[in-house]
Amino acid sequence: MHIKAACLLHVPTLKMDLTGLSSKGRFLMVLCIVSYLYKSTAAEGSCKLKAKFNLMGYKEVEKKTVVIGGMFPVHQRLTDTDSNTTIPPESSDCEGFNFRTFRWAQTMLFALNEINSRNDILPDTELGYVIYDSCFTISKAVEGTLTFLTGQDEAVPNYRCGDGPPLSALVGAGGSDLSIATARILGLYYFPQMSYASSCSVLESRFQYPTFLRTIPSDEHQSVAMAKLVLHFGWTWVGTIAAEDDYGKYGIKRFKEVVEEAGVCISFSETLPKIRNPEAIERIVQTVLDSTAKIIVVFSSDVDLSPLVGELLRNNVTNRTWIASEAWVTSAAISRHPDILPVLGGTIGFAVKRADIPGLKEHLLSVTPYNDSLTEEFWGIVFNCTMNYRQVLSGMRRCTREEMLEKLNNTFTDVSQLRITYNVYKAVYAVAHALHNLEDCKPHSEKKKLCFPTVLIYTIYMFNKYLYVD
Repeated sequence: MHIKAACLLHVPTLKMDLTGLSSKGRFLMVLCIVSYLYKSTAAEGSCKLKAKFNLMGYKEVEKKTVVIGGMFPVHQRLTDTDSNTTIPPESSDCEGFNFRTFRWAQTMLFALNEINSRNDILPDTELGYVIYDSCFTISKAVEGTLTFLTGQDEAVPNYRCGDGPPLSALVGAGGSDLSIATARILGLYYFPQMSYASSCSVLESRFQYPTFLRTIPSDEHQSVAMAKLVLHFGWTWVGTIAAEDDYGKYGIKRFKEVVEEAGVCISFSETLPKIRNPEAIERIVQTVLDSTAKIIVVFSSDVDLSPLVGELLRNNVTNRTWIASEAWVTSAAISRHPDILPVLGGTIGFAVKRADIPGLKEHLLSVTPYNDSLTEEFWGIVFNCTMNYRQVLSGMRRCTREEMLEKLNNTFTDVSQLRITYNVYKAVYAVAHALHNLEDCKPHSEKKKLCFPTVLIYTIYMFNKYLYVD
């Protein structure tokens, strides 16, 4: 009590003359000052965000000349987190492993290995990579973006403290919502971004997204084509369902503008929730059942649509013609639902261009669960085993690491319909060709005009002109 009282008395008058104090008084004063400074520092530290980013993926940067970033929605959602505010916040984990998007990430690794082994592209450059899982959520995509820019697993804007080779571009980040979030940040730093699946029409704006490019066409073309399809068959009474994101909102908006101008009437317009909401899904199914419209246009990803498909199956909703957007019309996650044909049989939609990638099948079958948590998780799911000693003690079968992927028949190893996968492959090559052109950049040569800061973006853009994209 005496010390506290003395502190209250003397701290506001730190400039007072100490010569008049006794040795005990001077000691007490010094003790008060130290205590005051300690409390101020502790209070300041307690106001800082202490959470570290919790990112899963692949990284190979040692002894590499240039690094390419990648972002893929390998998981479908974040796990529920504790809302306790008395402890430091933690970045959420991810759940809902997606074999199809895991194949996309492996395709980027395959393309990089292929480029590094070639002599006609970047012969003197060894490409490295940093690939993160966006978990199909904006928050994780932003975490990954900030990590690319700062070089560490926490946000330090306008400051990069990571070492190693420079990052040249980002391949990603999956869905349109994710790319919009990342492109707004990367555009501030004029950092190139090459998307393989973000088709939302708003991303066409060079003013808002100056460094965003893609190997997939804009939804402007798809929305108009879906409208012309409805008009071609003479359908005048349709329902619409869209995902609760920019992809669904702008895609269905453009569709409705075209058909309504031609005299088509919209029976209902529903929105698929982004987070789990059984009541909303049940309401949408009831709307479909109550409506006399037999033509239903759906602009959504397969992840957002899956809960609705399950509810349609439970209610045996048949005798409808579904018009599908490219994000789910060829999705195995939708088509492999048991007894799906009576509900979605006869669905019409526009698919992304398909292609073959020689050697990819062999690469996918050569994946092993030795070096990273993502592949280890994949291995445990497909073979129903674990490498975690504690889980083995609890009764789970231990993985022998001798399991054979050749015996599997799932989406990961299926290379018969490579669409978005091919877009990933093209995106990596687009960045590589742009970097290759930079090797001709000589400040005092005739090609010095190629040396301005935006050369990588410009080169990627010109390369994409040959890939039918905007």
